[in-house]
Amino acid sequence: MGKKVKPQEEVKGDVNMSPMIDCCFLLLIFFVVNATALTVSKDPSVNMPGAVSCSDLKDANGCIVVNIFADTDKMSANALALYNKHYPAGTVFGVSDGSKDTGYSIDQTQPLTEFITKQKEIMKSRNLEEKNIRIYLRGDQDTPWERTATVIRCAAAAGVTNMVFGTLPARM
Repeated sequence: MGKKVKPQEEVKGDVNMSPMIDCCFLLLIFFVVNATALTVSKDPSVNMPGAVSCSDLKDANGCIVVNIFADTDKMSANALALYNKHYPAGTVFGVSDGSKDTGYSIDQTQPLTEFITKQKEIMKSRNLEEKNIRIYLRGDQDTPWERTATVIRCAAAAGVTNMVFGTLPARM
């Protein structure tokens, strides 16, 4: 007779998942805290013009958004309702500092220049290079050119010379 072989006891290979889960949560918290989610404030009462060729704004970091409105008689009913909800009558330029929307009339160029200057200083305090600070103009397609020229003059007076003109892609 042969010798009986005793089966060896199996060693369980359990892996303790707690340290890995802790590391994942720490990484998740790190990335959430350090992520800068800058978005361009898109006022829905601005009916953007279409462009034959345009590209998406890849990086909104450093953009000071100025919405330029058309005359209220040229706005659609939905746009007019949104406009009246956020801005007083006579508002031509709409800006936001992230906490509140502010509107300026056509003859309030000095406060608009001061707003742009203040936003520029805030961005410089965040260690953003001055060459990367730019105005993002979102003009309604029915806006008179003079209003756009006024914003360009205010930006130049504030020391911001880079401009981005917002458009929508052409509809094919």
